[in-house]
Amino acid sequence: MGRFKEPYQPAPGPARRRPRGGEARTAAEQRLAARAALAYTDASLPSGTSGEARLLAVLCALRVRPTGLAPPPPGITRSLRLHAPAGALAELQEARWLHYLGRPCGGPAVFVPELAGTRGRTRAGQWALHVLSDRRAATLRVSVRLAALTVAAWAEPSGTSHLLEPESAARGCGLSGQAFRHALDEVGAAGLLDSWQLLPNGLVRCSPTVPPPAPGGFELGCGESPQ
Repeated sequence: MGRFKEPYQPAPGPARRRPRGGEARTAAEQRLAARAALAYTDASLPSGTSGEARLLAVLCALRVRPTGLAPPPPGITRSLRLHAPAGALAELQEARWLHYLGRPCGGPAVFVPELAGTRGRTRAGQWALHVLSDRRAATLRVSVRLAALTVAAWAEPSGTSHLLEPESAARGCGLSGQAFRHALDEVGAAGLLDSWQLLPNGLVRCSPTVPPPAPGGFELGCGESPQ
């Protein structure tokens, strides 16, 4: 997990540790939210959408408020090592997936019309940011980091092997089936995946190296409270 100079600090108050069962439920909810965001962006974005635009769309889907606003956290483009964030944002606007509303509170704000009335999962958004900005993935292409997020989103809490449907997983990353398999090789070479195997039934079995990272380490957006 990457280290950050300004980790999110909860409001002062008595420390409370969530029971183990509650922690397991929260982790499962975060992975489910990430799966839903990947599936939604796969279904709603044009097939030729770039990896950087897909990555931003996934994070917006996770962080959206009932108003349809989806404020990115401070420093997101630096943490995610995006090469052309303005171009990715313009690409999503051109696809009418979101509307750019300016920079209130010192950061950009976007409006996702199709998600108005729904609520994202801020903690799941933080968890996804940790996966995408893991120091082991620093040199990986954005589409490969999306593959790493897909693997982590389907991981089992116990750290045991789990299955992926490769065609839908590939589409969520903007990759062909063959390119997704190559991406899994790169995820493994980076130390984020122990091994993977294409099974006779067409599914992919993934064996993770470590459990998915816990949420935390990023500041919330301006005026935002954790969920």
